[in-house]
Amino acid sequence: MEKIDLSEICRRYRARVIHMTPLEDCYLLETNRGTKELRIWPRVDVMRWSFAWRERMARQGFRELERFIRTRDAKPYLVTASRGITLTDHLRHIEPVPTDHETVRQCGRIVGMMHAAQRESGLFPAVDFWRQEQLQAVAESRRARELWEAVRAKYKRAEGERRRVAELFPLVLQRLQRSADLLASTRIEPAALSVSHGELHRDNWGMINGKLYLRGFFQPTLSVQQRDVAVFLRDLYLTHEDEDQVDAFLDGYEEAKPLSYGDYTLMLAFLASPLELWKKMEIYVGDDGQPEGASAAEIEQALVRQQAVDGLLRRVAERAEGARGESAHEPL
Repeated sequence: MEKIDLSEICRRYRARVIHMTPLEDCYLLETNRGTKELRIWPRVDVMRWSFAWRERMARQGFRELERFIRTRDAKPYLVTASRGITLTDHLRHIEPVPTDHETVRQCGRIVGMMHAAQRESGLFPAVDFWRQEQLQAVAESRRARELWEAVRAKYKRAEGERRRVAELFPLVLQRLQRSADLLASTRIEPAALSVSHGELHRDNWGMINGKLYLRGFFQPTLSVQQRDVAVFLRDLYLTHEDEDQVDAFLDGYEEAKPLSYGDYTLMLAFLASPLELWKKMEIYVGDDGQPEGASAAEIEQALVRQQAVDGLLRRVAERAEGARGESAHEPL
């Protein structure tokens, strides 16, 4: 954690610090106003963007999320030495979120609300993040192809686990290229893109006093919103492998923010990329083509997860076709 002088900051918040505990991503403060979390933001613009969407959601009636405590002069954050400072209440007694379909649907609706609120901000050009994702996908595909070309002759003659890894390369190359192609699809409308966090996980949810609570996102890596959805759906599906949960989440999402064919195309692009499997294989092969790092068992586990994700891909693709059909029948 970065060292800062808390005395002036706490004075601005009218808070007297009784005890401070540095944590991995914040300072936990015991104050005369209760337990608080003080965070240092490396990017002030991201902090301001995060404040804006939280306040929009609160104005829409959703208050079950961490909002920034205002200073004595009514400012929602502080800026010092090119760093942002925020203070939030420390959440206690957080319980796991139920996995019934109604709760999952509510999660989808809340994420849709969050994305709609984020869309109102023009601070970050979403097209730039889309292009970054395209470039990264092309680079991963190229690196995988170059590695396969370098070791193909040796690995095709191999036996046992090395032969098994060799047999997986065509599958991985195909999926990586498919992801890159989908990211560059003409179905995607650049003007319709918006920015969100790069990842949304189950850790971003909790139950507090019987209410569904959205939490976290204090140091986000930004990307287009569809990556947020894809990461969460992958996490959800690998946990339960329940297509009805996928439908429940997306149904709830569309209650707040309808999904276009282009939105589904981007989701499929992120879901199609077998990055976990590819990274394990890359580590296994090593720079000289010799097995090192990841074990064959780890690769097999990643393959099983990728095969499960294929079921999710099929379900999302079916919904995408439905969205395309609805678009085709819209009046001109």
